[in-house]
Amino acid sequence: MSLLIHVGIALISLWVASKFDFNSPFTYAIAFLYLYQIDWHYTRKTRMRIRHEEMKYANQKKLLSDSETVRWLNHSMEKIWPICLEKLASQEILMPIIPWFLEKYKPWTAKKATLQQLYLGRNPPVFTEMRALSQSSDGDHLVLDLGLSFLSAEDMSAVLSVQMRKRLGFGMRTNLHITGMHVEGKVRVGVRFLREKPFVKRIRLCFEEVPYFQMTVKPIFSHGVDVAELPGIAGWLDKILTYAFEQSLVEPNMLVIDVEQLLGAAESSELDSKSLDP
Repeated sequence: MSLLIHVGIALISLWVASKFDFNSPFTYAIAFLYLYQIDWHYTRKTRMRIRHEEMKYANQKKLLSDSETVRWLNHSMEKIWPICLEKLASQEILMPIIPWFLEKYKPWTAKKATLQQLYLGRNPPVFTEMRALSQSSDGDHLVLDLGLSFLSAEDMSAVLSVQMRKRLGFGMRTNLHITGMHVEGKVRVGVRFLREKPFVKRIRLCFEEVPYFQMTVKPIFSHGVDVAELPGIAGWLDKILTYAFEQSLVEPNMLVIDVEQLLGAAESSELDSKSLDP
């Protein structure tokens, strides 16, 4: 349906151009290149989506006797994700660090960008492989290499509020709705343990190389044209996301989660709420 919208845009543009006597071959060439770029992005997204489904189906069919299978892990993720892991990933991990990403990598045309809400959807990430490294570094007791593939369901919801600079957009605000996300890559996880509660001191995460990352972004409303597919915007998003990953989440850069501090803050807030109860 979204592809038909782009075809309609091209036809309407050609009709408007003909009304103003712009019937040159150059006009039709621009319309053709526009549709070609849109089709290229649609084909790429469709191929990655099909590959994700094929890997997911193949992992589900692996024999339990296979020592390399992570079927047990994916089965556990399916059960635990909607109960607590989705909230932990979106609210406790991503929400606190995304403002830093937005402030550092926002386009120069934006004065301020804030994430108002985030829900990753009902689909959990799928692990395609797992390998334990015999040698650890930087004090990690356990280091794992994981193949990760995450394709969000249709119920994913994220709202990004962007305020334009006054000299460009008169300081106006607009909302961008992120309704889909697809991530594939190799993740390295390092864990450092403690001898007492909470038994895990920290978890370190990074991608071994720049992952495949695709978003569905719709302006103002959560339905309509995906602006992330438009020529120019699509290339800009790919470049800025690649740069952001390389500078922050690709080895040797790592995301460090201080589990001890995180759980300590949660326990203190729980105690404070109990002390307020009559």
